[in-house]
Amino acid sequence: MKKRNWLGLLPLLLLIVACSATPATAPEKAPETAPAERENTSDSGLTEGIVVPAQKSSLSFLVAGRVAEINITEGDFVKTGETLATLSTPDLDSAVLATEASLEAALADLQYWNIHRGRKAPERKWLAEDRVEAAKAAAETARVTQAQQNLSAPYTATVIEIDAAKGEVISPYQRVFLLADLENLKIESTDLSERDISKVKIGQKVLVYIEALDLEVEGKVSAIATLADTDTNDILYTTTIELSETPANLRWGMSVTIDFEKN
Repeated sequence: MKKRNWLGLLPLLLLIVACSATPATAPEKAPETAPAERENTSDSGLTEGIVVPAQKSSLSFLVAGRVAEINITEGDFVKTGETLATLSTPDLDSAVLATEASLEAALADLQYWNIHRGRKAPERKWLAEDRVEAAKAAAETARVTQAQQNLSAPYTATVIEIDAAKGEVISPYQRVFLLADLENLKIESTDLSERDISKVKIGQKVLVYIEALDLEVEGKVSAIATLADTDTNDILYTTTIELSETPANLRWGMSVTIDFEKN
């Protein structure tokens, strides 16, 4: 009896198995979902804004000199007229002394010509009077210029930044201090476009949502910029809003959302 050649049947068996196997299917790719669009404040009728001080000022000396004294530190609360810093100005001091000496000489000369001097021409007295007036003006100008060595607070405010140190030489108009009125904060819009500015009026009521405090506060429009801000890709107009009350912990720079009441 002959043995069957099973090795010869092996390729046929492999072919049958391959044909009967269920083909593998690639997993279906989930359909892509478009990302949700963030609600646009313009489309929703809302406007973004920021908390700003009622006033802020960069202060500088009008004359040059070396800083002799700085009487404040950052964060101090200062009152109107308070002296913040003083310069050492020897040249201005000398100018005051010189003009005052000239004034004294002119007054002495006028006193001489006020006394009757026989038949001398009156023009000499008139000339002496003119010299006195000129000397008075020069002395007053020198004193006013010398007074510029003191830098005072223009209004009650908080000292935000100090950009000078004692002993430093300061040039005219170089910023020395930044002051701001943090007791009276207000709101300014930051994205009110030319398409929406016509809907805003002075005195219009608004509702301001302060994001950091999760708080809503009523207010009204107190000012509208007459000139557009064109530094961005859009034409924007800044509106100023006064709050009916200033919440505790409200800070300069906080973000807000403004809802203008419909007219």
